[in-house]
Amino acid sequence: MMLLTTTLTFALSSCADKNVYQGPKENDKEFNEFDYETVQSEVNLEVSYLNSEVQANVYFELYDEMPVTPGEYNYIKRDDVSPLFAAYTDNNSVFNGKVELPAYVKKVYIYTPAFFARTLIETEVINGVIKATDDVTNVDTRLITETNKEYDSYMLTPATSTPAAYKDERWKKWLGSYNKWKNGEIDYVYKGDKLAATKDDNLYTAHTRVINVNKDCPEEYRSYSDMYISKDAEVAVTYLGQNTCWNCSMGYYYYKEGEKPASLKDAHIIMLFPNTQDGQWVNNPGNAKRTAGINRLTPVQLKYYPEIAKGSMENGTNAFPAGYRIGFVLANNAWSNRVSGFTGDNRYRAATSEGLSVNNAGVAFNEPRTAVYKYGDWVMISFEDFTTDHNFSDVVMTMKSNPVDAITDVPEVDPDDDKTTVQPSLKGTFTFEDLWPSKGDYDMNDVMARYSYGKIFDVNNKIYSETFVFKTFANVATNANGLAFRLTSNGTVSSATFAVRKAGETEFKEAQLQYESADNVYILTNNVRDNLGDEYKVTVNYSSPITQQSDAEAFIFKNEDGGKRWEVHLPKHKPTSKMEMSYFGQDDDASKPEQGIYYVRNGSYPFAIFLSGADENDLSKILDKANERTAIEMLYSGYSGWVESNGTQNKDWYKK
Repeated sequence: MMLLTTTLTFALSSCADKNVYQGPKENDKEFNEFDYETVQSEVNLEVSYLNSEVQANVYFELYDEMPVTPGEYNYIKRDDVSPLFAAYTDNNSVFNGKVELPAYVKKVYIYTPAFFARTLIETEVINGVIKATDDVTNVDTRLITETNKEYDSYMLTPATSTPAAYKDERWKKWLGSYNKWKNGEIDYVYKGDKLAATKDDNLYTAHTRVINVNKDCPEEYRSYSDMYISKDAEVAVTYLGQNTCWNCSMGYYYYKEGEKPASLKDAHIIMLFPNTQDGQWVNNPGNAKRTAGINRLTPVQLKYYPEIAKGSMENGTNAFPAGYRIGFVLANNAWSNRVSGFTGDNRYRAATSEGLSVNNAGVAFNEPRTAVYKYGDWVMISFEDFTTDHNFSDVVMTMKSNPVDAITDVPEVDPDDDKTTVQPSLKGTFTFEDLWPSKGDYDMNDVMARYSYGKIFDVNNKIYSETFVFKTFANVATNANGLAFRLTSNGTVSSATFAVRKAGETEFKEAQLQYESADNVYILTNNVRDNLGDEYKVTVNYSSPITQQSDAEAFIFKNEDGGKRWEVHLPKHKPTSKMEMSYFGQDDDASKPEQGIYYVRNGSYPFAIFLSGADENDLSKILDKANERTAIEMLYSGYSGWVESNGTQNKDWYKK
């Protein structure tokens, strides 16, 4: 990283419009009080996932357009939309805070990649407030309900009365019984506290950081991972949840190191969870709830039976001997009460042992179907079920041993490395009229810069680093304008980097940082026209994390003798300390510096606008060279009504 330094003398701009210097200075001009603001700031946002049955720091993103498309089994995340805001809820699954949105936004979409929470919530901005909830009615409600007849797992029913897809080796019902009138609710729940996971163990948040359910699972965690017991130990698993249409059965098996079973028929499988459906499948929670047989955070202690190969439960114990491995297998849709529309019999089995998984034709294959990693004292195990979407979050559980270091050979995730990176996404576009203070043509295309913002933050929403990206666009203006931005932040920057991506190139290349500490200004280029289409990226790192997102206000400038500058900022925004103040009040400008009022005029056009949420498509009319010298009012029919109403009407005028 490059430490911040104060820039030396800037090179003078090669040209400036002579008209800038004409006209007497006047302090009594009338001006339009409208500030041309396109942002609704201080919007109160409440996001609640209390109906998920768990309490955790839930990562979510806010959009102003639909961020997903519906698939047969789940939502498919769109890659062509960017979030307006991203954050974590508090560890109680609720977020309360303030956000800044484009003024035109009325409907919003709250999206989360967390497997255990509702993927999509649609809601509206009403009187400056957004309330997004997963339709909670009673946070203590459990989903398991009585059924009108008995149901069972086909892995335990007699082979003679079992569908053909489940006629393979019978599993053992040795841990205890379950309620066939309640979709398989087990009565052998672990009652201890040493080995059971709770909401306070941060496992749901950890899983979301490692595996985004709408993206491919990272390759480093996909593996065949039968858990190796390096020393005598007790072991328990806690069911964390699922997000799938299937009603699966989960079993476990074990074997001495070096004696892995040749197939599932040789594995001596013990029933663990007869029905892994928890009723939270996001595509159809109503149908899923009807078949739910397990609650999230249900723990079960595994038992070791030394005579299992003989079919005997004799000398069964809670302690597994050192030198053994424990494996797990998922039998797809093996519970007889199924989600409506997904009632097919499937031969598919997902096993943690290499070569034991079976496809739907009953043929063994070697592609890993589990993602396994260690988070603190916990081994996280995530299954890919019958549908191959590569998110490895169809059934998720965690495992713990006593002693805690008994399970080895599992890749670890640092529990302290809890930072999340949000790549720069669109905030809006700055547009400038560069004849200020003289009257211009107000086509607002003399300098245009698209502004994107990204950040690195933790589950407490503390921000450690921010990235600001500005992209310029080709135009026909002849003046040599520089582009810079002033950073407004509540933090202390410890270091920063500057990089440029040339038009047509794919990579950013580091460049010399120009920084002015007196005004917290970052210089992007001294002449936009030299490099039209370039992108400029500034990344700042904070000595201590900040609690609010910073703001970057772009402005254009020309350097003058004596270290002074000509600058154009947004209406009513203060210039920097380098500004040549004699420009104010001349010609078309009606500023009143003594009152702290800058860059205003009498009329319906400003000298600069920030168009929140606007991209190249929205501004194609302004960018079209055929519209050069055509006032913005003539290009967008809703503009006049927006100005005349002081921004209360036609808030989306530039989106049409």
